Order: sequence, then structure tokens, then C-alpha cells
Amino acid sequence: MAHDQKIPVIPKQFILSFILVTTLFSLWGFANDVTNPLVAVFKDVFVITNAQSTWVQMAFYGGYATIALPAAIFIRRFSYKKGIIVGLALYALGALLSIPAAAGANFNLFIIALYILTFGLAFLETTANPYILSMGPEPML
Repeated sequence: MAHDQKIPVIPKQFILSFILVTTLFSLWGFANDVTNPLVAVFKDVFVITNAQSTWVQMAFYGGYATIALPAAIFIRRFSYKKGIIVGLALYALGALLSIPAAAGANFNLFIIALYILTFGLAFLETTANPYILSMGPEPML
């Protein structure tokens, strides 16, 4: 290949996939951004102690710690696409579980919902980064 020929960062056949996967970054950005304010809200709404409110962050970051390696194994065994689908399903399940948690003012169910939602985030993050990298050209050594 001549040196003056430009190699696109993302080949044309991957543009739609690139755009769709890139939008996933906002899902975990949003979730990360609302976790700390959620602690303060839960303290007021559920009238819980500081010690009890740490469960919010433990559920959030514990979900990452629990599922990141199994997610990587799943993705390696199946595919990036299936990893994204599982991640979106877990994210949606966790988000939907917050509805009955809110209706019943159930702190424990909120913690479980957040934990499951974070499973989805871990799947998405574990999948999206290498998938985006795989769309680009092979490195020239």
C-alpha cells in the first residue's frame, strides 16, 4: 500500500455499527453520573444511615467486580453482538426493577435493581471497547 493513501479510521461498512455502539457510552456515563446523587436521595427518602447508604455504591461497583470477567468470557465464547444484547437486557431488567421498588418504597429491591443494572453496564463496557477497536484497520508494524 502506498504511503500517500489514506486509511479511514472507521471503514464505511462499519459506520452504522460504530454509531450504534458509541451511543452505548452514554448509558454508563449517565449511570455513573447519577450514582452519587442517588446516595443522598436514598438517605432522605428511605431515612437510612450513612452506613446503609453505602450499599448504593457497593451495589453499583460490586456489579462491575462480580460480572466483568464472566462478561469477557461470554463475549469471547459467543460474540460482541450477543454481549451487547445481554448487556442491554440486563440494563433494562435492572431499570425495570426500579419501578416496583419505587412503588413499594423498597430500598432492598432498589439495591438489587442497581446491582443488576450494573451487570448490564459491565457487559456493555467489556464489549464496546474491544468491538470499536476491531472495526479499525490492523496496526501496521
